[in-house]
Amino acid sequence: MNLKRFEHQPVDSQSDQSELLAGVVAEQTDSLEQERMASHWPPGRAMRRQRPSRSQILEWVAYGVVLVVAAVLRFWDLGVRPLHHDESLHAYFSLQLSLNILSYHYDPLLHGPFQFHAMALVYKLAQLVGVPDNGVNTTTVRLLAATLGTVMVGLPYLLRRSLGRLAAWLATVLLAVSPSLVYYSRFAREDIYMACFTLLLVVGLVRYGQERKLGWLLVGVLGLALSYATKEATFLTIAVVGSYGGGVLVWELGSRWGLREKVEGEPGWLPRTWAPLLLLAYALVGAVLAKWLLGWLHNLSFYIAAHQGVSDEFVAVLKDDTSLVVPWLGVALGLVVLVILLREMFQGEAAVKAGRGGWRLRLARWVDEERQPVLATLVKMPWTHWFFGLLLFWAVFLVLFTVLFTNVRAGIGDGIWGGLYYWIEQIAVARGGQPWYYYLLLIPLYEQVGVVFGIVGLVRCLLKPTRLRLWLVYWCVGNLVLYSWAAEKMPWLTIHITLPLLLLAGIGLEPGVQLVASWLQEGWKRWRERREEWEPREERGGRGRLEWGLLTVLAGIVLLVPTVHNMYEVTYVYEADAPHEMLIYVQTTVDVNRVMAKIDELDRKLDGGRHQLAIGVMNDAIWPFIWYLRDYPHACYNYPADCPNPSSYPVIIAGGDNLYLAETQYADTATHTGAYLFHQYHMRTWWDEGYKPPPCLPSKANDNCAGQQTWGGVGPLLWLSYGDNPPPGAHFNPVLAAERIWAWWWQRQPFGATDGAYDMGLFIKKGLGVAP
Repeated sequence: MNLKRFEHQPVDSQSDQSELLAGVVAEQTDSLEQERMASHWPPGRAMRRQRPSRSQILEWVAYGVVLVVAAVLRFWDLGVRPLHHDESLHAYFSLQLSLNILSYHYDPLLHGPFQFHAMALVYKLAQLVGVPDNGVNTTTVRLLAATLGTVMVGLPYLLRRSLGRLAAWLATVLLAVSPSLVYYSRFAREDIYMACFTLLLVVGLVRYGQERKLGWLLVGVLGLALSYATKEATFLTIAVVGSYGGGVLVWELGSRWGLREKVEGEPGWLPRTWAPLLLLAYALVGAVLAKWLLGWLHNLSFYIAAHQGVSDEFVAVLKDDTSLVVPWLGVALGLVVLVILLREMFQGEAAVKAGRGGWRLRLARWVDEERQPVLATLVKMPWTHWFFGLLLFWAVFLVLFTVLFTNVRAGIGDGIWGGLYYWIEQIAVARGGQPWYYYLLLIPLYEQVGVVFGIVGLVRCLLKPTRLRLWLVYWCVGNLVLYSWAAEKMPWLTIHITLPLLLLAGIGLEPGVQLVASWLQEGWKRWRERREEWEPREERGGRGRLEWGLLTVLAGIVLLVPTVHNMYEVTYVYEADAPHEMLIYVQTTVDVNRVMAKIDELDRKLDGGRHQLAIGVMNDAIWPFIWYLRDYPHACYNYPADCPNPSSYPVIIAGGDNLYLAETQYADTATHTGAYLFHQYHMRTWWDEGYKPPPCLPSKANDNCAGQQTWGGVGPLLWLSYGDNPPPGAHFNPVLAAERIWAWWWQRQPFGATDGAYDMGLFIKKGLGVAP
């Protein structure tokens, strides 16, 4: 009987024990039946594959329905929202890559090369199937994000034996309708790709630990390689996964050494083994090292900013040296593998193992499979698994960072050091200037069911732990801490916290839903058998447990309603209206579409729609208009400095700091006599940031506010209570805060001002018959 596949499943109740036993018995029965059929099957003919059971079909249908819903939410009207500034960068450089492979090289400012290669491939495939605009439009820009966002929703299916079948499905439902995950699955930024690949990494590692099949190891390595080629935040993922894996190994090592039995009297307050004490020591040492490392990185970032030239030169030399050394390391690895293969061919695999791996064999005999499964997996892993895992990672790295081997030397150095160097530099920059509590404020505003039942699931995982459950807790809390520490805090980074949180929420919802489902199933069965009126059986926990289950389900539904409502509002109603949505950061407005409509109208009138119109775009308006004007070959950027004969351009687009100067120089208004008609639009808008800490005010104790911010808001509590202009002497008012949150949830009444905007101006020459 094969009990190993069930040995790490949590057992929470008598019903769970019954289901676990039933699973073991069913598996054994199926195995015996297959052996019986095989013994009677004619030789030379393959045995027919066993038909899926009714429960398997129902499970597939349940997941299929959720995936269809997730796909509809992510693909529906995908191109309606104007491209965000960052999206326009990714879309444009992907287009350049699709047109000329030599035009692209990895730049950590734009993050990893995966998205550019993949989006360029989407453009090419769209062209082959005849998609409008020659396969290049706002919809195709976001197809990759929507696809991987949908794939991520289905990945918990592969963890259903470890999470629990019902918990995995519930997590899938929550992932499908999560406001942050749905919105950023419709957003051409790299974070949704990285989140998908991170979950793929987790799936591969968990399934490899259970089954030790090379395929699952390669799935995990592929997830890590693609994540690394997607975004530099993968360094944080490696830190979280590595530190948790180290803790597991420390626990497993300590579990082999008894402690209590070696002390006279065997006091009950002592742990049975050294494992808890070693883990505590590991945590303390790790905390000290982490604090030192984070402080060192912070200081290093400011040192780089103060000595930029010297730092750049040092990293450039490091990249060159690495590019020279790495190929020789690859040759050395190839020779080692060749020697091993030749020895196995001529001496036999057993003799080679005995000769080269005596220490591994001795260690493998010492390891206990039951109590040290992770250590046993590492010790007994065949060398071929290590080799093919390394080979796959290196292959993905080379293909993407060298741009399909067109930039090998620079690509290797940039791929190894460029992203790390840029990431360290950004610590001093601190883009966004968000406070440490940013995610603690943002996530509860949108993810109600995830937050409440995520906390319930976290507690349940701590009370009834398994290695996977403890990993989910560590993953969620670790990401919350690291991303709150990181200098750059943006709303799209919430998905790296929300993802493990929703997996925990599935575990938190599972017991109550299981009770109600069992009760309904039993009632349905008795009704079909036309039995007498029934009551819940005592072995199912009695009426008290049933009422608790009903209360859990009711709470889940109640919390799901505002969550789904928030998802609908941010995704389909205010998707380009940043002043009303905290989840949206400095979003391009629909005014960009209006400006393009005016330009297209003028183009049709003057040139018959042949896109020959000359358009001058000033420096502060290049993005996103370099994308939107991609079909206008005579568009000139950095107007007027880089444009020949500037006075001949019938259309000028200005933005930001150049807007007022351009208006005084070109516009024909009541106060100016220029040659152009002018209209002002909003290019981007943003959410009120009154929740930021109050600014430092000079005082006798702190004359110049050295080292402290001199700008900010009113603080989160006053902002929730009164908005960005609280009355003098005001204090936090929980009733007012609850009312304002409720009004935002259901009527989208903003907390503070809605006038935050970055403006642009459209100038059209007089006499052309089109008003700006």
